[in-house]
Amino acid sequence: MKPFVKVLGLLVVVVVGAFGVVGCGSSESSSTSASTPATTAATAAADAAAGKVAPSYLFSFYGTNATVKRVAGSEMAYDVSIPVDAANTGITWFTDRPNRDAGLMTSKQFAALWTHGGKDSFNANPPNVSIVFGSGHGKPKSAIAKMSNTKLVDNPNGTGQLLLATMTVDTNQEAAALAKTDGFLAVQAKRHTTPETITNADTKQFAVFVDSYGGMQPCSTWPYPDNLKHQCFP
Repeated sequence: MKPFVKVLGLLVVVVVGAFGVVGCGSSESSSTSASTPATTAATAAADAAAGKVAPSYLFSFYGTNATVKRVAGSEMAYDVSIPVDAANTGITWFTDRPNRDAGLMTSKQFAALWTHGGKDSFNANPPNVSIVFGSGHGKPKSAIAKMSNTKLVDNPNGTGQLLLATMTVDTNQEAAALAKTDGFLAVQAKRHTTPETITNADTKQFAVFVDSYGGMQPCSTWPYPDNLKHQCFP
């Protein structure tokens, strides 16, 4: 098994470990998990009425041939461009315990999480992410970062679209502090090494695990693309 696949598999293990048995949705059908977003929404509404914590949404995705450019004046921030085409359109979402739900959303819906307000939104509070990247040869690298300025644009140099984001890499001290928590990124944080630089040669394979979004309001229509106009954001 290739080294990159081994590391990427750890992200999959995190998801499976969170649910035991996980169903997934698609861009054209409903979720096949034991509980659908509709039932999750109903549970969230009941929990809110009872003063319980609403579900927290986490995300993961994988891309190839990403490009990076260091942000001017910054030693730690990179503008990342990830091609999105017919073979790479799904973003996996899942909820933290005790809600245990999962499915797929589009890149458009994912990027929209940075366009809405609210104190817990990604726009107001950029999420911690684990990025696993490599050339396809040798051992991949892992780093913890903050993901901001996310948007989806048409690809000016070809077909499909580009998922754009700014990744601000944590210092070794910041990652060490995260590694001491009980969050989903703690294990990945233990593998973090602040790179001296990241180049396009390093990002031929690029995986991202995003932790976590608590700003979603309960809604039975999210996250399916045929209901985009009814998405439930803050």
